[in-house]
Amino acid sequence: MDARYLTPCLVGAVGLMLLIAPACSMRSVQTGSDSSEGGPLRGFERLQPGQTASEERLSGGTMVAKSQPSERSSQKEAEIRREQAAAATAGLNDVFFAFDSWSLTEEGMQSLARNAEWIKANPNARLKIGGHADERGTQAYNIVLGEKRAKTTRNYLAELGVGANRLAIVSYGKERPFCKESDESCYQKNRRGQMLLGVSKATKKASGAAQ
Repeated sequence: MDARYLTPCLVGAVGLMLLIAPACSMRSVQTGSDSSEGGPLRGFERLQPGQTASEERLSGGTMVAKSQPSERSSQKEAEIRREQAAAATAGLNDVFFAFDSWSLTEEGMQSLARNAEWIKANPNARLKIGGHADERGTQAYNIVLGEKRAKTTRNYLAELGVGANRLAIVSYGKERPFCKESDESCYQKNRRGQMLLGVSKATKKASGAAQ
């Protein structure tokens, strides 16, 4: 071939390759509908505000994001532990329920009668009642069951003369088990109305002055 025609052909071929290369590179980054600025990557859920992520390795070696409690959640856990410890120090007893029931037992009513006397004698105390269930059943069902147990406990304390404005309830369902074994003796401990004692600043100051 004549050299006069060879040079323009080479220049054209090189130019075409330079145009194709960036396009290929761009496609390799933007494959699929999820770009770097778009929605969450496939197989991952967008983290909610206040959550952080760690990694969990599946059996096949794939790494996936797993949400973890934030610092705020850890502070809430610490608050619950303090309330539980305060209730224990005050001698307040939890009450326990039969399977799939929210009716108080005779023993439970006796415990609540003693609890009520202490609460009435300490006017700055505020009681939160946590309703719990064992691991059997769905999460949604056990949330409702825990709520019924907490309400039954609160209502009985109110009947005994504790002001309703001093009582609050929360349902944990099966999410905060006291015992984690899968047997009946453990289930009995988890079916409970838990006493969580909050004490006002006035009471804390009085306690500090007494020391």
